[in-house]
Amino acid sequence: IPTVRFGSTETCLQVLGIPRQLGEAQRLACFERGWNHSWQGEPTCGYYIGRPTPPFTACRIVRSITHGEAGFLEDQPAGEPGYLVTRGENVMSGYVGNPAATAAVLPEGWYTGLRDVAFRLRNPEDSAWDYYWMSRDSALLIRGGANYAYDQINRELADFLVAQYGLEPVSFDLAVVGLRLDSEHEDTCCVTLELKEGVAAATRESIAATFIETARASVSKGAKPDRLLLAPVLRNFKGAILVPELKKQFAASRKG
Repeated sequence: IPTVRFGSTETCLQVLGIPRQLGEAQRLACFERGWNHSWQGEPTCGYYIGRPTPPFTACRIVRSITHGEAGFLEDQPAGEPGYLVTRGENVMSGYVGNPAATAAVLPEGWYTGLRDVAFRLRNPEDSAWDYYWMSRDSALLIRGGANYAYDQINRELADFLVAQYGLEPVSFDLAVVGLRLDSEHEDTCCVTLELKEGVAAATRESIAATFIETARASVSKGAKPDRLLLAPVLRNFKGAILVPELKKQFAASRKG
């Protein structure tokens, strides 16, 4: 069972780590709580990354890291996914010669640039907060007062496409983004689906005509799609999904 040290290039040395005094059985129990975790009745698996190391680091899980957005720097309840933010003696104090960038990424001293999606749970043995990592460079879709990680929804909808339409996983690419199209308080789940060469025309037509209805009847509440766009899934050279560009692409398609 590993003793994980979790960190980011934006921080010095570490953000969280599994306490070295925990025995193997205790560490395994922590991992299992994350693997078996669910939120609002839906599986919400997380990887145990330990605890902050005060005074060097403090951590929180917050609903939003976007200035002006509902839930900005508001703490999430135990077990609910949110954004990991941190501050402390080991964390950067700002960008040299750029006070505007510093103010944007360090509100109230909390570093918001990690963009890691995580949740926290109370350890039943000592009541300390244990932190669980879900995804990196991801985002959250807000619906029904709860947060759902994009990566979690992507996986579920990809599995649905394989089961419902008989597609091979290599024959398509899929990514979701949340856009405030129908409500000021909740995200519309917008799915961009890229069907690769070799997918039959009849299958393409069937997916275009039935995907939203059949998926909404089959997948979990958090993954129910609202809109579908058949278009390329935009990624960077590392293969990471370009969420802002996907949002712009989806918005442009609606205007067109």
